Amino acid sequence: MRPFYENKKCVVQSFESVNLEFPEHLHDHVEILVVLKGSVVVQIMEKRQELKAGDCAVIFPQQIHSYHAPVDSLARLFIFEDSLTGMYLHSVRKYIPSCPFLTAEMMSGDSALALERLYAISRIDRERQGGEMPDIAICSAWIQVLFALNWSRLAPERRERSEDMELTCQVIQYIMEHFQEPLTLEILAREMHANKYYISNIFSGRLQTNFRRYLNHIRLEHAMQLMKTSSAPLTDIWAEAGFNSQRSFNRAFTEIMGMAPMEYRKSVVDEMRQKGGNDGWYC
Repeated sequence: MRPFYENKKCVVQSFESVNLEFPEHLHDHVEILVVLKGSVVVQIMEKRQELKAGDCAVIFPQQIHSYHAPVDSLARLFIFEDSLTGMYLHSVRKYIPSCPFLTAEMMSGDSALALERLYAISRIDRERQGGEMPDIAICSAWIQVLFALNWSRLAPERRERSEDMELTCQVIQYIMEHFQEPLTLEILAREMHANKYYISNIFSGRLQTNFRRYLNHIRLEHAMQLMKTSSAPLTDIWAEAGFNSQRSFNRAFTEIMGMAPMEYRKSVVDEMRQKGGNDGWYC
């Protein structure tokens, strides 16, 4: 799922995802998630909440966040450059939401309309007009309507990062950019100019996992995206994702996804046939 953390060429993009799962990551864009069906557990920095249908999460640039769907769910995501926030640009870069979760009741009425219009514009342009970029001015207008309606509800507070949080962000960013390369805890510690045991504690304490599992999860998300969008053989896919052998790929896939890679690929093919197309990933 590389588009979650790669430097994006698209100014604004939107898509829907079934059973959204992704470990801690960050990027330079604003991200809005709306749950359409079921529930999604969203963690943004230190805040964690299970969102139900109609609820919304707002993530500002460079905020660590993750998604986990405990039950069957459908979510809609919007990702866009902060420049599209217009008059709120300075505040978006200087502040973060102290209340990033908005209830379905808060998001009803004009907020829901703005999100629907924003989604319709980007989806129509990408799917029905040859993948062209949506009208940026109109997208920006709807985004600013959203911020005007909900700015006080987000209760923005000034960004304040501790030295530990700065290092955590650097660690995540480095893995996002280098997961396809040979990467060990020792290499990561050397690149971060930090003790490897201190780096290890970041994973176990702040990210609630270990380095190897986190790295494998990132690699698997990329591999699964390739399996969804190409017919490349698995030998090419696991190598492209950064695994050093098919055995390590199969073991990690089964451990984290609960099924074998071939079983997952078959389910993807069956799903695509039923839909008669793709499921609309990032451009």
